[in-house]
Amino acid sequence: MPWAAWRKPEVFSLEFPDAWEVVKCQMNGAEAQELSDDAIRSSIMNPIGTSGLSEMALGKERVVIAIDDMTRTTQISRIFPYILEELERANIHKEQIKIIAAIGAHRPMNRQDFLLKLGEEIVNTIEIENHHPYENLTNVGNSSKGTPIDVNSTYLNADLKIAIGGVIPHPLAGFGGGAKIVLPGVCGIRTLEANHAAGMRGEGAGIGRMTEIRQDIEDVVEKVGLDFSVNVILNEQGLLAKIFSGHFKAAHRKAMEEATQFYSTKVTLNNQICFFNSFPEDSELNQAQYKPFNFLMTAPNNMLDRRGAIVIMTSSYEGRGYHSLLSETGSKLYRNLIESVIWRAFVKKRKVYLFSPNVNIYDKNHFFPESVELFTDWPSLIKRLEQDFENTPKAAIFPCSIQISE
Repeated sequence: MPWAAWRKPEVFSLEFPDAWEVVKCQMNGAEAQELSDDAIRSSIMNPIGTSGLSEMALGKERVVIAIDDMTRTTQISRIFPYILEELERANIHKEQIKIIAAIGAHRPMNRQDFLLKLGEEIVNTIEIENHHPYENLTNVGNSSKGTPIDVNSTYLNADLKIAIGGVIPHPLAGFGGGAKIVLPGVCGIRTLEANHAAGMRGEGAGIGRMTEIRQDIEDVVEKVGLDFSVNVILNEQGLLAKIFSGHFKAAHRKAMEEATQFYSTKVTLNNQICFFNSFPEDSELNQAQYKPFNFLMTAPNNMLDRRGAIVIMTSSYEGRGYHSLLSETGSKLYRNLIESVIWRAFVKKRKVYLFSPNVNIYDKNHFFPESVELFTDWPSLIKRLEQDFENTPKAAIFPCSIQISE
């Protein structure tokens, strides 16, 4: 399976007893070819629902480019040269451009992160800064749903606003990408809390479709602006497989339409064990508290036995990780998973196990109930599962957290 996004090794091999019946359930686009440079350039040069980037850049002084962070495997370095090419046609120079890491409430990115994401040439020649969810904010009123809009002042004051991000399934906003680069990406903690709170209660949320939360996000972006949006779909290895550029709604709708089929996965039924891998969102345990459950939100009820086992798998090479809204002690929306709608709706009487070589029991207990058993080596987990399922178990493996059920 793919493993440890942005790090080596890139795969993790699973070994099972010969008597087990094991099926690997892959999404339709799992083996899709990586995009060619020509395809990326063509998308940038032929946008959906808007004029060309070079045309809209004419006469502009300050350009900001918001990018998604290390919890996404979007290879910005492959897209950026064609953005620069269009800006250069409008006589925009590099000193007029600022890149903002749209981290929302995630941890700041460091130089090594930017080198992996952007490449050395861009890191050494263009100004880059992290968004701060508590500082450098301007309030521009409220959304139609009453969400207070505190947005990064640097982003807000730019004359031309560009965003690049991955379109992957999201339990609140339906899919990532598009306007979501702005909210939560470059908004303040009050805005993030208001937008997330209802979804955390199970209201207005959903995966793989338009949601009320996505509508609120787009309402905010209508007010703060986003001129050009680049949206990519990822294959099973986290590589660029499809790209849609242009208006932040029109291009993203095309991406959503394609993503629904691309990430769709045919499942086996009546499994006793389901293994959910957190890749490509597997750098930190913080991501694993929700993302591996994404598939259960769209799966048929009889996919997993009512007394079966859920195995969450994550490299978590950064350990516990960081999220200033959802995951830190005392943060505004922090809850142990046992208190969540997800746990009540999808876990019920099922056993849950966590496999990660890079976390400890304290990390696990911070996010998961004490009843969840932690395993840091694979043979010990398999031995435990053999004790639970004396007969030959039927098991399904889901290699990515970005899959949705047919």
